[in-house]
Amino acid sequence: MQSQLAQDAFPIQEWRNLMQNASHPVAITGAGISVASGLPTVRETWKGTKLKDFFTWDMFSRKTRQFYQFYRHIYQDWRDAKPNQAHLALARQQVPIITQNIDGLHQKAGSSHVLELHGNLFELKCIGCQTLFPADYGYRDEIPRCPSCQEILKPNIVLVGEQVYHYGTAVDWVGKADVLLIVGTKLEMAPCKELPQIAVRNQVPLIRLNRQAELILPQIMKE
Repeated sequence: MQSQLAQDAFPIQEWRNLMQNASHPVAITGAGISVASGLPTVRETWKGTKLKDFFTWDMFSRKTRQFYQFYRHIYQDWRDAKPNQAHLALARQQVPIITQNIDGLHQKAGSSHVLELHGNLFELKCIGCQTLFPADYGYRDEIPRCPSCQEILKPNIVLVGEQVYHYGTAVDWVGKADVLLIVGTKLEMAPCKELPQIAVRNQVPLIRLNRQAELILPQIMKE
């Protein structure tokens, strides 16, 4: 019944035709694609803390111990999340993915070409020498530090006010797309909200799917 409702609500056949004829589709994904995997969007609360209040430089720099306590809770819960059918559908066709997500689920699903605009929750980065470390370094001390330069380690995620990663490459990927899927995001924040305009200028069709991606994507992808 749920699948039938989803099919009735979306132009499935039109989207399927677009995907069947596409030679270079590109997907932009946001938090909505991972809701079916049990993960929240940034507007929600996790363990009593609003995620939008956690992902800030002010929280990291002024309340570092509290930041890391919450980070460890998120890490423990999110590391066990599994890709859902939306992630798997994109991975089966190896669609290049530009994601705002930090959950690593596209890689878990098997996607090989993933740009993580907001970084990855499961890495730590030294704010001094920029060396990357696995997330388990976050358990070595209350406030983990780089073993080389002793600067504080920070989760390798983009906090509010920081520049996104790989944006130039994202612009290049969208510029070469012949279909652009926008899945689980409204793309309201700069600079990512500019990406669809590149496709529009190139007269490339857009497929916008902000809900039920786990039901719809498997129906429209090439098999």
